[in-house]
Amino acid sequence: MDETKVLWKTRGGNQGCSDRDALKLGVSLMTSALLFPFLVWGGYVFLPFDAPLLEGAPLRLVYTMRCSVFAAAPILLGWLVLGVSRLRSGATQPVIVDDFREAELQEVTVHRRFISDSASLFLIYFLQLVVLAMYLSQEQLKLIPLLTIIFAFGRLAYWVAAAFGSSIRGFGFGLSFLPSVTMMVANFYFIFTVEAAGSIFSVPPPPDEDLAPPTGRQRFWG
Repeated sequence: MDETKVLWKTRGGNQGCSDRDALKLGVSLMTSALLFPFLVWGGYVFLPFDAPLLEGAPLRLVYTMRCSVFAAAPILLGWLVLGVSRLRSGATQPVIVDDFREAELQEVTVHRRFISDSASLFLIYFLQLVVLAMYLSQEQLKLIPLLTIIFAFGRLAYWVAAAFGSSIRGFGFGLSFLPSVTMMVANFYFIFTVEAAGSIFSVPPPPDEDLAPPTGRQRFWG
């Protein structure tokens, strides 16, 4: 993914980032990893809203898609900003031309890369969110809009930091990538445990005829 490469490059060009920039990236990424569970817990406990009553997978799918509109908002905003940047800079030629690719302004490049990386991250995030919504209880469905808000906030934080060439863009990347990893682990847990009775990993109970007879002498009272 291009975004992970960008995290370890300097504003100047082809050389690796300095130790100071690498330290800032690592600290900002660790900060997002530590802050993410507190954001989820704080929103779940203190925000005064509840998910509507959703019975069945179709209603949960529709609810997840409606909440995902907020997560896609930074991508839509990036498209608008990219279009305005191209018009202002006159960079309206096709990007497949090599000469134009080399002469393309840094401002346009940042917005274009942000849209490409955000679209791929959003697809992974949305798929994990849909699977997670199928296993959560009615009360826990409040996590769906909370996770979409965190993703949108992380994408916006990364976008602003990347536009200014700041090393703290790792914070925004962490808030939009680490939740996907967490949801993936949770989904694997749900798939292999909650529905173990109907999966290939389940161990069927022994049939009645294979059960060993009870040991000891039979009593007349049973």
